[in-house]
Amino acid sequence: MENQLKLIRKANMNFYKTTGFVFIVMSGFIYTLERGFSLISSSIIQAGFFSGTMTGEIPEVEASSFFNNFFVPLFLVIGVALIIYGVKKK
Repeated sequence: MENQLKLIRKANMNFYKTTGFVFIVMSGFIYTLERGFSLISSSIIQAGFFSGTMTGEIPEVEASSFFNNFFVPLFLVIGVALIIYGVKKK
């Protein structure tokens, strides 16, 4: 009976660490996709300007920052918290 409880506790600790890792990876994945798409869309606008269809000042190519998307820092904080909880629960 005690061996089964130890296995269950160990599985719970690994669950928290694994889930935390998944949250951190998803945070990075979402940030990378958002940054890439914002660079592509800004570059398309700039290409339109240089092709002569727009007048005025040259548009700036801007990438999204880390805090533009609410889910990126949220997933990162949740992931770190779950990993810390999994480590400290030992």
